[in-house]
Amino acid sequence: MSEREPNTDPANPALPPRRSGLQWRTILALAIVWMVLWGDLSIFAALMGLLVGLIITLAFPMPPVRFAGRFRPFRVAWLLVRLLGSLTVASIDVIRAILRPGPPLHSGIIRVPLRVDDDLYEALVSELASLVPGSLVIEARRSNRTLYLHVLEATSADDLAQARLQVRRAEDAVLAAFGSREEQAAIRQSPGDEEEAP
Repeated sequence: MSEREPNTDPANPALPPRRSGLQWRTILALAIVWMVLWGDLSIFAALMGLLVGLIITLAFPMPPVRFAGRFRPFRVAWLLVRLLGSLTVASIDVIRAILRPGPPLHSGIIRVPLRVDDDLYEALVSELASLVPGSLVIEARRSNRTLYLHVLEATSADDLAQARLQVRRAEDAVLAAFGSREEQAAIRQSPGDEEEAP
């Protein structure tokens, strides 16, 4: 698992400290996003983007995100292929569930404890789970690495188990694409949590 930085927040000992000082890479990335959103590649837009990035990073400092894994291009490509396949299948399922005659859909909220202990992996798993139609991450708890998802069709325990399994598969795919060997071995040894959420 990735090593966490020493904590200086007595209110929550599980969270690493926030960054202080100028974060030039983040400021530059925000400036590029600013120019793309405005569709303007002028010097004025670049300066405004840098100013906005500076204000955002000073007003909302974020903790550092460490990456101790490896980038595997073929696994990343397979992750994208799986995402497209999941998007297609889930979109068809959602359309069929909405158009199906009968009683209204019963949605639900499930709790899925993650096995990964890393900010970047948690964010990627959350995005993958939210991108697929029919499920939406409504809360991601960083302190205990738990996702809470709204599931569109939750009429039975099998539906909830299937939604939980989709998150587990996304987690496995993220680790296969970006995780180090040590992280992958730790995930294989950790038992899955099959507890049903309320």
